[in-house]
Amino acid sequence: MRAEAEAPFRGLRLVLLGFFGASAGMGFLISVPQLIGALGGARSALPLDQVIQNMAIDAGAVSLFAFFFYRDWQQRAKQINRLKREEGLGALPIRLASGKTLRLEDLRGNARVVVAAGTPEQVSQALQEAEPLREELIRRGVIVVPLPLFKSEGEAEAAALPPLTSADQRWRVEPLRLQQWEEWFAEQLSFSPKAKQERGLFVGLRLDGRVRSSGSGSPPWRRYALELAPLEGEGKWTGFMDGFDGRV
Repeated sequence: MRAEAEAPFRGLRLVLLGFFGASAGMGFLISVPQLIGALGGARSALPLDQVIQNMAIDAGAVSLFAFFFYRDWQQRAKQINRLKREEGLGALPIRLASGKTLRLEDLRGNARVVVAAGTPEQVSQALQEAEPLREELIRRGVIVVPLPLFKSEGEAEAAALPPLTSADQRWRVEPLRLQQWEEWFAEQLSFSPKAKQERGLFVGLRLDGRVRSSGSGSPPWRRYALELAPLEGEGKWTGFMDGFDGRV
């Protein structure tokens, strides 16, 4: 359903491109016996130059339609793979400061989730960098998932961050079942060889749950505070002419 909503005419384009390509291919095949007749000097044969011209047009049309069909099909495959990864991220469990347990997808439509993953030091640093912009980010619906997945040098296992408090109600959530989160990030790294785990990783989501930005290092807090339309207060998003969530 999400794939159809994002690209509502792709299915129709694939059908039409396939139909037109098949029609051009049929025309090319029909021209083959005409070419044989023209070369053999058959009495009712079409002129050779006309047959060659028809075949060239049909071959060009087949190539053109095949190119566009292949490109659309590849984009469809990439889109489906991306949606699967986003759905996998949305299924991961979290706990709110109130103690309520949810899945990440339950925040769709209400929050722009930003996942900051790395060693405990990297995650703590990312939270410290966000602190001066905390109120602006909260106004924009940003909720942080600090994710200390990786071990610091010399540690047997990754240390935990301080527990949630009532002050974190609209700012921070706690990830649960860290092994599932680690598996998801490991899969993403296989698709993004340029991402460097050693620098920490981040993923920023839009309100609809789509990945807005991702990469190595700390999340770009200042860019989020500048680009994202507020969900409350002065400057609140009022229509589709506002920037709102930005490009994916």
